[in-house]
Amino acid sequence: MPRKLTEADLKKFEELLLVLRREVAGDINHLEADAFSTDGERATGDNLADVGSDSFAQEFSLELLERDGETLERIEEALKRVEDGTFGRCGVCNSWIGKERLKAMPYAKNCISCQREAELEA
Repeated sequence: MPRKLTEADLKKFEELLLVLRREVAGDINHLEADAFSTDGERATGDNLADVGSDSFAQEFSLELLERDGETLERIEEALKRVEDGTFGRCGVCNSWIGKERLKAMPYAKNCISCQREAELEA
């Protein structure tokens, strides 16, 4: 049965979330630069294979950018939960989220049982 997080646990998770936020924000900056590159390095219409490859690379970067943006939002929400004292509590059943789950996904807002149920319903 998961237990309440200690102050030391909260501090460790907050530090982990801050590191993740920096990493994801850096990834986002890199992906934006790649996806919206206008430096003339993109292929011209002369070689359709190059154009197709560039289009695929740009689309892939945009998909990664969207995913990282969603992750960054979840990290920000988790940092707010640390501030308001609700971090570590399931948003559905209000039970404590296990430390192992939080170590694997520190921005998790639901316990594993509630998350599984939500995914099955989706």
